[in-house]
Amino acid sequence: MIAVPTRERGNELKAHSCEGVALPNYIGVLSGLTSRQIKAQSMGRRGRSVFGKQGFVFFVTTTVMNFDKVFAGAEACYHILLESLKHQLTEHRATLVAYVFMPSHIHLIVAMPEGEDLSAFMRDFKKFTSTKTRQQLENDRQTFWVDRLRKNTAGKKNQIFKLWMDRFDDVVIETEEVLRVKIDYIHQNPVKAGLVERAEEWKFSSARNYLYDDHSLIEVATDWAFDVSGRKS
Repeated sequence: MIAVPTRERGNELKAHSCEGVALPNYIGVLSGLTSRQIKAQSMGRRGRSVFGKQGFVFFVTTTVMNFDKVFAGAEACYHILLESLKHQLTEHRATLVAYVFMPSHIHLIVAMPEGEDLSAFMRDFKKFTSTKTRQQLENDRQTFWVDRLRKNTAGKKNQIFKLWMDRFDDVVIETEEVLRVKIDYIHQNPVKAGLVERAEEWKFSSARNYLYDDHSLIEVATDWAFDVSGRKS
């Protein structure tokens, strides 16, 4: 179990809504569209994907092959995920609103700016973390996991190791209410999985960013406000 000591609990864990990072609102416009559907609807010309004039806020999930708990007890692998996430946020000018790294999957809420592609973000994240995780497992002589993840490439050309499922799931967050629900869902994941008793005890989650303003692992936009100026009727 990867957990951290907690301080006395004050206010209940919740998302803040105050002046800070402005997150766009698309209520009544997108209605649960995924990034792929948005891309299909907004192709200006071949080879160009336009996500919208003001960007989108996405709830994203990606999962290890066979739901294997590869990261369980492997703190070094969680740090690989962290470093790659930091890099992709910088490269794609994206804002992290919430996250959790679980033994077999991850959840993110990211705000993508105009002109940036969530598919490219996740492609690069998964490619880097797959390579680095393989190297880490080999260095740690985790032969069971190395062999199992190599078997995932059966029938696939030019692949020797496969960590992630091919696709990722994403939904556009349309309202502040939905955003709050998704943040709470992310933070409660380790609790519901029986990994910790309190959300803030799980080290690789934004729960501590929100509750304790602890951004020592990764910066999270906890002081956000849904920007309704771009709402369309």
